[in-house]
Amino acid sequence: MSLVGIGVSYASWSQSVDINATVTTGNFDFQITGINVDNNNGATITAAPYDGHLWYVTVSGTYPGWIGYITVTHKNTGTVYLKYNTFQVLSLAGDLALQQGYTLKFYPGAYPTPGTANIWGTLYNLQTLQYYDSWIGPYQIKLAPGDTHASCVSLELDSGITDHYGSAVTFVFEMTAIQTTP
Repeated sequence: MSLVGIGVSYASWSQSVDINATVTTGNFDFQITGINVDNNNGATITAAPYDGHLWYVTVSGTYPGWIGYITVTHKNTGTVYLKYNTFQVLSLAGDLALQQGYTLKFYPGAYPTPGTANIWGTLYNLQTLQYYDSWIGPYQIKLAPGDTHASCVSLELDSGITDHYGSAVTFVFEMTAIQTTP
């Protein structure tokens, strides 16, 4: 009988409130808005957006020690802040010696400032997913909604790679972003 009294007392002292709400954090969208070949140094570079965050590049007619520059512009077309997250060479075709001989460097700004490359590695090695935060040092790139950012990308052919004039390398490069705080 005493247990029944405790249950009745507890029931009369407790209350509950149901809250129904929708929380919206905004939308996330990251797009390539421009790719420009800045300097091909006598070679042929074809670079174009593949979709929103992928770009397609074909390089041919290079020579030992060759360097070419491409500017890639991204835009935060969403309503939340974002930062660069991962990068990877997704598809790579062409002469294996060239795949291993080209070094890709990704700079945080529109010009190749020495000592500031955020990403570097051979096209062949960059086929493994890389996390931007582990490479960036002080050069983290964040974009507010509506902001754009241009980054310089250099491709450099090792001076020891000879006898491959006229050979081509084609690759698809992916850059992703994640939501972040301002």
